[in-house]
Amino acid sequence: MKKTLLAILASGLICCTPQRKEIQDIIITTDDATDRTMMLVPMGDHEASTEMAFEDEAFSATISTSKSGFYNLISVKGQSQTILPFYVPVSKGKSSSHLTFGPDGALSLQGSKDNRALVAYTTAYTASSRALWRLSQGDIEAGRDILLSFISKADSVVKASRCSAPVAEYIRIWGYINAYENYTSLSRILGVPAKEMPYTRNELLPAPHTVLNSPLAAFFPTALGIVYSSIPNKENLDSALIYVTQHYNADSALVERLKDNVVSRYVSRYDYSKGYEEGLTHLQTATLRYNLDQRHIDDFAKLRATVPGQPFPSGIVLKDPDGNMVDFSIFRGKYVYIDMWASWCVPCLREVPELQRLEAQLKNKNVEFVSISTDASEDAWKKKLKEKNMHGNQFWNPDGTLGKALNVKGIPFFAIYDPQGNLYMYGAPRPSQGPGVVELLKGLK
Repeated sequence: MKKTLLAILASGLICCTPQRKEIQDIIITTDDATDRTMMLVPMGDHEASTEMAFEDEAFSATISTSKSGFYNLISVKGQSQTILPFYVPVSKGKSSSHLTFGPDGALSLQGSKDNRALVAYTTAYTASSRALWRLSQGDIEAGRDILLSFISKADSVVKASRCSAPVAEYIRIWGYINAYENYTSLSRILGVPAKEMPYTRNELLPAPHTVLNSPLAAFFPTALGIVYSSIPNKENLDSALIYVTQHYNADSALVERLKDNVVSRYVSRYDYSKGYEEGLTHLQTATLRYNLDQRHIDDFAKLRATVPGQPFPSGIVLKDPDGNMVDFSIFRGKYVYIDMWASWCVPCLREVPELQRLEAQLKNKNVEFVSISTDASEDAWKKKLKEKNMHGNQFWNPDGTLGKALNVKGIPFFAIYDPQGNLYMYGAPRPSQGPGVVELLKGLK
């Protein structure tokens, strides 16, 4: 009897489980369709967008069903772009909505209660954001109320709309992230340094893990950064990973992303000039213990190039203005003072005349000056060479591999290599830093 009852219950559960549709037909109508383009992008990593066809006064698309049911609906008209979260349950094969674009960015939607709720919070969020930026210096308490309004409005929309559980969770996460991010904006608007604010983000808002411990948190680009900022003792890899696994257990995919984020930051921020072997051993142990991606160990090993005494990274492509590929080994026998820069980088361009003066002033034949552009565009690099009359050893690293190999976090960046092609000084002083740079380079023999 008991086995029969269990079988019946199990059968009932199976029957009641919503079946995921393979494709969905999504139709959007609007009163303002002229010259408008609409696209749908399933929420998740590296998902492709689908442009909606416009026919019979409606935008429509037949697409593979999003794994979560959530999409980003992107509308473009002229120079205006609107991005809205859009939800269709995975068990539903068709969805129709009418979207109205009102004055000053106001939106309204006729359709499912889930999408009405998402549009309602979009409108509420926009109103709170505008109120925040209209504050005057000194409106500290008003600022507190506006920050909290992101969360309270999210709750109000959820209660009023009676939307589905996934959409309610999404909106509450959205409201929390809006409040969390705008705390920094509030400090700037009020003209009060963050350290002098009368209330901290932690005092004002619940801890991130109480809200973001959800698979839906991964749909928000800044969620990983918010989680990372809340981790105590994050410089200790073991401690950070333990915190993540203990506080974020609602979804295995989210936990893996959070762990990956923690380890990626550990690798990029590690001081490779101190205790390289110790750091590598620590990472290898953590990789086994927490089942981490092996690529982190590979990345760590590659970044050993930032340790003095290590050779210039292998496999780096350098291209001169004539299109010739150049191997760094041509500078063997001399010290090399490297400047990494880009045409769009204002601080880099300020160093150009200083670098030219330094090169003209230096009387040391044992030193070569080499400038390496990190520009994405070869044309932009060449144009700036001409504008600034940049001469000598000018090269372009087209794929940006040198910056990654040397863990360069910002430009301009300077380094010195010795006559054997090994790193002599990582993060060397800039030309504009005074006579000490001249003395440093003069003393290289």
